[in-house]
Amino acid sequence: MLRLKVRLLGEYSAIDFHGNALSIGDLRTQALVIYLALNIDGKTSLKDLAELLFDDRDAVIQVRGVIRNLLAALRFLPPDIVLDEGSTVRFNPATVEVDTQRFNQFISVPSVKSTRRATEIYRGNLLEHLSTGFPKFDAWLEAQRQTFWRAALVAFSSLLTAQIRAGWWDDAEETAGRLLALDPSQEVVHRTLIRMQLEQGRLDSALRRYHECAEILRRDYGKQPGEESQALYREIVDAIKRAPQVREVKPDRSYLPVLILVLEDDLVSSALIYGFLSEADYEVVGVTDGADVLLELGRRKFDLLILDVNVPTLNGLQVFEVMLQRHIETPVLFISGVAGSDVETQTLEMGAAGFLRKPIRKDVLLQRVRAVLHGAQRSANGS
Repeated sequence: MLRLKVRLLGEYSAIDFHGNALSIGDLRTQALVIYLALNIDGKTSLKDLAELLFDDRDAVIQVRGVIRNLLAALRFLPPDIVLDEGSTVRFNPATVEVDTQRFNQFISVPSVKSTRRATEIYRGNLLEHLSTGFPKFDAWLEAQRQTFWRAALVAFSSLLTAQIRAGWWDDAEETAGRLLALDPSQEVVHRTLIRMQLEQGRLDSALRRYHECAEILRRDYGKQPGEESQALYREIVDAIKRAPQVREVKPDRSYLPVLILVLEDDLVSSALIYGFLSEADYEVVGVTDGADVLLELGRRKFDLLILDVNVPTLNGLQVFEVMLQRHIETPVLFISGVAGSDVETQTLEMGAAGFLRKPIRKDVLLQRVRAVLHGAQRSANGS
């Protein structure tokens, strides 16, 4: 049973099973917690701790004092949290959960779902603003920080690639923003974000993003945007000249669908979605069961399906699986009220065109619908 949760990614915290923060004022004791947490899967030599905390491998007696301080801080918790084995000491992995360990576990699995979970855990760089004043410990901690930072760059980049391939522009934009927060020097990510905004017709945003990129590169890295970025800038300027009255997320009437099919068994949600889409001049057909979706698909051609993940008999995910088996290529936008990211990631891996979480807002729904339809039209035109 878990007794202690240690968080090292972002701000440091140690929370017991009552939800109380573990108070440790002594820097060496806090450093010990950090070291044991980062080495949760192994044993820690007291001599190694002595060198890191006291700059003396023979300072084992002093390390013993630090361990006693930790045990005192844990005195109200069960005694099986710290395993003192004479020449080594460690946290009990059965009773202590560490976010860095879970992050490593997720990035070791090559799937979109695991990558997504890893990025959710990575709330910030490893103890980014912590400095203990112990030179060898701080040097060791900085090396660990760089290791996790590089792993996070890979994870966010992989997730961004998956979202772009699936056409999940809003999610991709958020991921790109987090990636740039980790490393603003990645011009290719700036360029990817600019390209996504340009493709969605958000010319003002694309232009602002280019200037932000140019300023960051000039101010922080002493360089100018590369030729590819400059070419993209010229493309934006040309597009603005051709459409001087452009507005962000402006619907293109030529891409409006003939028909949208909505699978939703909740009467309130169904009425809201129907109203939002009808007011935007979309023609809507509503059904309450997945079996009816398949019947409607056999009768006529739809431009977009909006499927609830949780409906009786045949749910949205099962309908989509049948569509994939039958090679029905109508884009699908999933909606769900289920908490957590597992369902969203599952729809992404299956190849859905998008995902929305309830409650559904009109502006968000219409923006996502336009983006999906625009992407489908571009694919149909081979662009």
